[in-house]
Amino acid sequence: MKKLLALIVVLFIAVTLFGQDDKVKELVSEGTQLHDAGKYDQAIEKYEQALKINDKSTLAYYELSYTCMTIKKYDDAIKYSRKVIELNEFNQQAAYTVLGTSYDMKGQPQEAIKVYREGLILFPNSNLLNYNLALTLNNTGDFDDAAQAAINAILAKPSHGSSHIVLANAMKGKGERAKSMLSRYYFLLLEPNSNRSLINLNILKGMLDQGVEKQSEKEINVNIPSNSTSDSIFGPAEMIVSLSAANRFIEENKGKTDAQYFVERNKSIFSVLGELKKDHKDFWWDFYVTKFYDLVQTDNIEAFSYYISQSLNSAEINNWITNNQDKMKRLADWMKK
Repeated sequence: MKKLLALIVVLFIAVTLFGQDDKVKELVSEGTQLHDAGKYDQAIEKYEQALKINDKSTLAYYELSYTCMTIKKYDDAIKYSRKVIELNEFNQQAAYTVLGTSYDMKGQPQEAIKVYREGLILFPNSNLLNYNLALTLNNTGDFDDAAQAAINAILAKPSHGSSHIVLANAMKGKGERAKSMLSRYYFLLLEPNSNRSLINLNILKGMLDQGVEKQSEKEINVNIPSNSTSDSIFGPAEMIVSLSAANRFIEENKGKTDAQYFVERNKSIFSVLGELKKDHKDFWWDFYVTKFYDLVQTDNIEAFSYYISQSLNSAEINNWITNNQDKMKRLADWMKK
């Protein structure tokens, strides 16, 4: 009889706990819906109700920390995300991201960097932790470490466009033009038509023209940025970038539109890099150069150049895309691979 009573008590406790867990999840779900609707105070109330039922729910603490961060209550976000980490069960990776971001937004970048590095000990392949670390390091001027963190973020999730932007900015900060351009090209391949696409396309085109100035019909000055040639392996690519800008003014190219010449420049740059790749092997060559050289080899470079230029909203570019659907389909098939 005593064993039966004990079993009944255990079952009752188990059922009660399961019921509480379901209620906590329900309240948190309601909170996230309120958060998404911009009703942040009401969302916080739901999370607090969930924590009254289970004060060890990492899910409720995490969502509470995220909402607090969203409404710039950074001290509360720090407190609740630290609680998730202390409980050492679930949602830790996301909590490290909120914790580091909150410190960064408070104007404490070094504390943020420390948090991201702690999180990466546990989650070394986290795209967001590596990305946020790269972003903060970039903002502090530590471009070398920022670049490595950005590369780690890309390797973790190649389709994350923002990681390519932060790597591009790190390389620009280091004065390595060709590498910065490669990252920006890849971002535009992922995201060709948005507000930030236009920003990055304009930056890319500015880098393509950097150091070239037409003095007169017969005099064109070409200055290769000194920092760009510090990486001797990419030196020839830097030369091609500058010379391609100067070639814009020669007689045979004067009748070409900017879009048409953009195709020619991309083909020249990627072809040279592809030839150089035979003797080199690292992230830049294996990840970026291999893909872009293949665009030339598969005759997709023209479609690629128009595709990544969509944010210009040019009639010429839009018409070309509309009138060359066969080429766009081949590019789409290439991208799927």
